[in-house]
Amino acid sequence: MATTSERIGKNEALFREVNERIKEVSTANFGFGPADLCEFVCECSLATCHEPVAMTRLEYEDVRVNAAYFLIAPGHVRSPDVERAVAEYERYWVVEKQDGARRVAVNEDPRS
Repeated sequence: MATTSERIGKNEALFREVNERIKEVSTANFGFGPADLCEFVCECSLATCHEPVAMTRLEYEDVRVNAAYFLIAPGHVRSPDVERAVAEYERYWVVEKQDGARRVAVNEDPRS
């Protein structure tokens, strides 16, 4: 049976997958350059959150270098026992998953 942190990790991994598609489409179909702002979806642990997060492709790629990192809207750290903020910017924050959520995030990373 999955733990709460593992279930949270699976929800967040789904949002990460959505953002990977947004990046691909915005680049291929709309010609967004690396420094153009694009709206991604908040990857916080709240399943009903769909808050847009404006980032450049370069900023997005910086988050994706670590499979345990997720982008969230400022202040959306929902589960301090599952994630911790590692960077806070005006338009977005970056959180690092912990424990079971980290295992899920790494195992379900579409880039690995």
